[in-house]
Amino acid sequence: MSKFKAIILLLFISSSVFANDRPNFNLLTASRNQLPAPIKITVHIDPVYNTEKQYKAYPLAKIVNSLARQSTKSLIDSILVFTATDGYKVTMSYQDALLEKGYIAFKDLSAKNESWVKFKFGNESITPAPYYLVWTNPELDKWRYPSPFQLTSISLQSATSYFSSAAPVSNNTKVKQGFSLFSRYCIRCHSVNHTGGKLGPELNLPKNITDYYSEQKLTDFILDASSFRPKTKMPVFKNILNNEDALAIQYYLKAMKSKQK
Repeated sequence: MSKFKAIILLLFISSSVFANDRPNFNLLTASRNQLPAPIKITVHIDPVYNTEKQYKAYPLAKIVNSLARQSTKSLIDSILVFTATDGYKVTMSYQDALLEKGYIAFKDLSAKNESWVKFKFGNESITPAPYYLVWTNPELDKWRYPSPFQLTSISLQSATSYFSSAAPVSNNTKVKQGFSLFSRYCIRCHSVNHTGGKLGPELNLPKNITDYYSEQKLTDFILDASSFRPKTKMPVFKNILNNEDALAIQYYLKAMKSKQK
């Protein structure tokens, strides 16, 4: 193959993995040259298996930096979107991903004849294949540092664009801080303007939650919902968030009244 043809082929392969407006790394179709060098890692308390695990994995930071180089937009409010085989998506802050050592695992080194050991998930026995996001620091906040499995791709997007209906119009610093916190900790379970999770209630339509909860009551509820409802599925956030954080989330929610449909 001529050098010219090799360059054309490389450009064609790269375009199938990356898109400049919303850079995307397809883990299933990426060539060996596009993937980082794999390394052996140890996860002391694996969140899926609840035991120490060793994996062969690709450093997440190298993939994220590749996505960042392809982006044509500001990275200030960027998020990473992890997509699984069933279409399920998990997001996290782009900046957070570069602060800690994350890895895209592709082989469980304790599996004897297979790439993965099965685990119980609901009524099924499954594996994290083909790819599984893991972190080596056992002290990390799991809401900031999720561990989705059965991954197929990673994309870099603007939080404002990705959560468009839930994004505030206001440029107020507290509102923007509240939106950042909400998109990190709350939007997986709660929706605003029907954008977000379905496990918890919609918080802006038809009536904004701040209209029927006092500021103090809502602060207390955000930090520890179990003190209001013992069987609630909402996590206790009082060791993760503080009063100022809870108030910032409320500033954001109040600002969303202007986007009620």
